[in-house]
Amino acid sequence: MKLDKSKINKILVIKFGGIGDILLTTPVLPNLKEFFPEAEINFLTVRHSRDILIDNPYITRAFTYDASEDKSWCLIKNIRKQKYDLVIDLFGNPRTALITFLSGARYRFGFNFRGRNYAYNIKAEGRGGVVHNVEFNLDSLRALEIPVVSKKLFLPVNIVHEEFADQFFRSNDLYSKKIIGISKTGGWESKRYKADDYTILMDKLNEIYDVNFILFWGNQRERENCERIKNNVKKGNAYLIPDSPIRYLAAIISKCDLVIGNDSGPLHIAVSMGVPTLGIYGPTNPKLQGPFGENNLSVVNKNIDCLYCNLLNCNIGNICMTELSKEKIIDKVKELVRINDIHL
Repeated sequence: MKLDKSKINKILVIKFGGIGDILLTTPVLPNLKEFFPEAEINFLTVRHSRDILIDNPYITRAFTYDASEDKSWCLIKNIRKQKYDLVIDLFGNPRTALITFLSGARYRFGFNFRGRNYAYNIKAEGRGGVVHNVEFNLDSLRALEIPVVSKKLFLPVNIVHEEFADQFFRSNDLYSKKIIGISKTGGWESKRYKADDYTILMDKLNEIYDVNFILFWGNQRERENCERIKNNVKKGNAYLIPDSPIRYLAAIISKCDLVIGNDSGPLHIAVSMGVPTLGIYGPTNPKLQGPFGENNLSVVNKNIDCLYCNLLNCNIGNICMTELSKEKIIDKVKELVRINDIHL
């Protein structure tokens, strides 16, 4: 089925997932708005990721769904009342396929996953495992014959967030040196570079660059890990961020000169803020989920044959992380500094 542009007045984009997943979807929105400048564009996501979409100028409303509290049928009834002309399902699980099918929309896009074909009348082959997630999401627009004019991740911050970040920097005298952000966050333990390894890495970087470090954390365990790093870095030049909701964190990250971290939301936040980013990867594949863009880099331990296993827990000691050479990471940091012309 081919879109009749004149019949599209109201659009719903569906994507469930974590902070990084939603950020990797945001390039879809400016392209939609460019093609349908008068259309109302709404977004349906899970509750804990909604902050990514607040104040996004390319959408009208962000709706949320929480499987532990919300009934699917109530959600479907509410969506049907909205009378969407086009629904774009970027998640493609059984629930979102059903929501799309029952939306009442004239045009329903989804990926050609097994058992979902009934839901969509415009489809694309899912290139998961082949292309970066940003390109995977943009394949929806290509299937709809909508031009892709931007591939930039987008996260809006305002003056309140910027003043919060400024106060943190001023109170710790952080404007006096260049800043390297360190992200110790990550949804899985197997994705996290270890606290002691970060300490050693930072000590080695201190031998090369005259900088300060800012440590990002999300939950209590991550905070404790960051405290451990802070207390063990020999030069005493590591600082923990305060408790920071997503867009406050983004404002802090935007003041960094570069960011190093595991596969996690803050890594993609750094990309969205235009900060040169180095990702440390192991169980997940940076070609699919790495920091997006030519000026960002990733590093992996190529000496092992179990890379990109996608296992939440590792039974052989998480060697993709623990045996990754600090020198190899430092070489990548030097390359990141060079290609971005960063003066550390």
